[in-house]
Amino acid sequence: MKVHVIYAHPLEDSLAGTLHKTVVDSLTEAGHQVDDLNLYAEHFDPVLSAEDRKEYHDVSINRIKVAAYVDRLESCDALVLCHPVWNFGWPAILKGYFDRIFLPDVSFKLRDGELRPGLTNIKKLATVTTYGAKRHRAFVLGDPPRKNGTRFLRVVCDPRVKVQYHALYDMNNVTEARAGAFIKKVRQAMLKF
Repeated sequence: MKVHVIYAHPLEDSLAGTLHKTVVDSLTEAGHQVDDLNLYAEHFDPVLSAEDRKEYHDVSINRIKVAAYVDRLESCDALVLCHPVWNFGWPAILKGYFDRIFLPDVSFKLRDGELRPGLTNIKKLATVTTYGAKRHRAFVLGDPPRKNGTRFLRVVCDPRVKVQYHALYDMNNVTEARAGAFIKKVRQAMLKF
């Protein structure tokens, strides 16, 4: 299976960096072809310009500036996001990725006034993430990142997409043993992906 991994954290020596490496190494070990997109390392421009927004609905030109990223997304069978949760959302660079790449006729199709998923090539979807907050606080606030990773992304993929969400909460207070157990859990999930 071809798996597109999208990583969004500026520090390779962070826990997010370790999780990203674990994801890529485990998927590769399991025999998957991995297309690893490190948004920071590739200097992805997350800004949706005024011109981009004007061209957004024109499917004849809307993907010209981001064609390479769209091609990578459309050529995969599975998608794995690896990122921290910052301010109860995706890091800005990752949000910008979705704003710029999830275009009409890419992430969704509008046919006869009806919306349909556009990324039906994606059969498996996973998120690997960390939160500074405790799980109960995220729950009280509605846990928008979890909803984005398990609901929003689900509706643009194959209707039978299998979804996984791996989150380490309260990471600012996590022990080395607990972090190690989470890394091991992520490794096992990616080996079985």
